[in-house]
Amino acid sequence: MTADSPVYEFSRPLRAESVHARGRIEKLVATPAERAALAERFDIISVESLAAEIELRPHRRDGLALTGRLVADVTQACVVSLEPVPAHVEVEFERVYEPGAEDPEAGFSVDDLFDPDAEDPPEPLIDGVVDLGELVAEELALSLDPYPRAPGAEIPAQYRAEPEEEAERPVSEKAQGTHRPFAVLKGGRDT
Repeated sequence: MTADSPVYEFSRPLRAESVHARGRIEKLVATPAERAALAERFDIISVESLAAEIELRPHRRDGLALTGRLVADVTQACVVSLEPVPAHVEVEFERVYEPGAEDPEAGFSVDDLFDPDAEDPPEPLIDGVVDLGELVAEELALSLDPYPRAPGAEIPAQYRAEPEEEAERPVSEKAQGTHRPFAVLKGGRDT
């Protein structure tokens, strides 16, 4: 890592050269202070536990391939009531790192979105180091529910929006069910 490298809340740097031909297994467990910092970073109530086991193997000449599994318990705020919503997260992941690999976002193309079978490009291996803790933190962030909801939480009726299409239809059509959905493309009027 260089002097200008970012400092992560859950940092576990590993030099790729330390992984020998037989591979190696790393077990990571976040401390209470690291979990609190991650909760703040992800804007959630808390991270009660975070652990991961990662199997590392050499890849090609100077690269690194890894597979791992993380297990975490988190608490998020309900998007409706703000009540605490506990969640158990278990995620398996794989990554490949290669020196000289391009930043995946730099060569991103819209066409990449349309090929779900395309293989992910390798991550860049910078200065021969992979931060396993940050990798686990990224995987946890991707696994969080973007809209956690407490059981039974309902949006109050006065704040529910009517569906636009239903609100714009004349009352006579609503009763008869004769709405013509593509009429709006012919000039904005139902005929």
